[in-house]
Amino acid sequence: MVEKTKLLIVDDHPDNILVLSELLASEDVEIFSAQSAEEALNLLLANDFGLALLDVQMPGITGFELARLARGVKKTRHLPMIFVTAQQHDKAVAFEGYETGAVDFLFKPLDPYIVRSKVKTFVQLDKQRRLLKAHVAEVETLKKKAEMASLAKSQFLANMSHEIRTPLGSVLGFADVLSQGQLDEEEKNECLAAIRRNGELLLRLVDDILDISKIEAQKLDFEKKEFGMRDLLEDVRTILNFKASEKGIDLQIHIPEENTQIIADPLRIKQVLLNVVGNAIKFTDKGSVKVHTAIVTPVGSDNDRGFVKAVFEVEDTGLGLAPHEAQRLFQPFTQADISTTRKFGGTGLGLVISRQLARLMGGDLRLVSSEIGVGSTFEITLHLKRSGEVQMDSELSPKAPSISALEINPSELQHRKILVVDDVSDNRLLIDRYLRSLEVQLIQASSGIEAIEAVAEHQPDLILMDIQMPVMDGYEAVRRIREQGYSNPIFALTAHAMREEKQKCYLAGCDLVLTKPVRRNELIQLIKESLPALNLQTSAAEMLLQTRRLSDRANMPRQF
Repeated sequence: MVEKTKLLIVDDHPDNILVLSELLASEDVEIFSAQSAEEALNLLLANDFGLALLDVQMPGITGFELARLARGVKKTRHLPMIFVTAQQHDKAVAFEGYETGAVDFLFKPLDPYIVRSKVKTFVQLDKQRRLLKAHVAEVETLKKKAEMASLAKSQFLANMSHEIRTPLGSVLGFADVLSQGQLDEEEKNECLAAIRRNGELLLRLVDDILDISKIEAQKLDFEKKEFGMRDLLEDVRTILNFKASEKGIDLQIHIPEENTQIIADPLRIKQVLLNVVGNAIKFTDKGSVKVHTAIVTPVGSDNDRGFVKAVFEVEDTGLGLAPHEAQRLFQPFTQADISTTRKFGGTGLGLVISRQLARLMGGDLRLVSSEIGVGSTFEITLHLKRSGEVQMDSELSPKAPSISALEINPSELQHRKILVVDDVSDNRLLIDRYLRSLEVQLIQASSGIEAIEAVAEHQPDLILMDIQMPVMDGYEAVRRIREQGYSNPIFALTAHAMREEKQKCYLAGCDLVLTKPVRRNELIQLIKESLPALNLQTSAAEMLLQTRRLSDRANMPRQF
């Protein structure tokens, strides 16, 4: 509803007020009237007027005196005022009127056209004033939000710097210790374990940032796989048991007897449970963390058939939250209290990501209750598809033939040519160390142009192609290599983890896309599965590589 401009008419004669009110009546104005200065002052203080029309000659306090009083009040200091008078040719009256702050005069007898025209001008000015005031208020609100966002960003970046530098310091420190070469076998293994542990922590931090970015861009995707809920919960308990026992906390995860088969993304469900239950362990110094599980078949419409509702209630005896802390709990890049970051670490993204994942799976994550010094209770709900109600079609990941079924002898990999293309020499060195045990012939190229030349000269059995390179990137290099007739497998090794980047790799002609950091065992297994198929004449061997391609593409995450 559009706010009307308020007009004030002050005259000691009711008939004059009536005449002016009828002249000025309009849908966009609201008219107030007063027959004395005292009544007018009360109205001026109580309302925001766009214009006042004051009769000059009034008993007691005149219109001029009323104007002077109004100019002395902060609220009405700049109020436009028009004087109404019969003294049309009296210069003294005009001088005194303008001196008191009048913007104009209306002379009796009133000309309706002049009255409406002058008042309409000030009504339009009042609308512009209110519009400008609203814009200023909006700008102030946006400014405050921007300042709050900037503060949150600064705190987050400072916290993220700490979270990255801490494990990075351990990685570099233990690598330096290893380089000294004065360690026994046990000490070397301890250093290697610390490097791996902190490297995994760094990778989880990067994954969290990617997940929150995908959520904000509405591009977070899910796989569809068949798994048992009981098996999944057993895995979660195994992972978290050590963490709980280290703190002396009793971790109790209720696991249902029935291993309900589900079609969903087990990694995302684990991510939610590990975040929420892990958080409970993290903020509990003594006592217990209990997870109550219920798998319920919804009773309702046909749309609910074939689905189950998984409910996980996570109850801890930890620190608990104050009401104002609970309100900030699910805000990105924040934790309940900045001191929490200093004491317990973390980026403040875990619960935010978990809630969004739960909601994308048809459920939710909410704080049921929390009390300082007593503990907190969270509830996770998920709406999941039963596998018994789903046809195992192309939506699900096709199962590749077992590598053992082809009776491949690893010795067949000896002397196979593998081309490694990467502009970073350390990355090429890492692949070289990964593949030494295979006794393959490794050819290296530091650019897309060198890769094209190496393919023409050596005809490698397989190419490991980096994507982001200067001059000629991996996409273009793969396209040109395919145009030259190269038909052997090409694996993309890329640090880009977004779905769109993977699709670009496939469109360029890659067979598989591996996201850095690539695991040694995973890479070797894929090479073993792909390379022997080149010389085997069996349909099963040909099916192996083709199925791998289809599996990876079909298994690319989908949105629910």
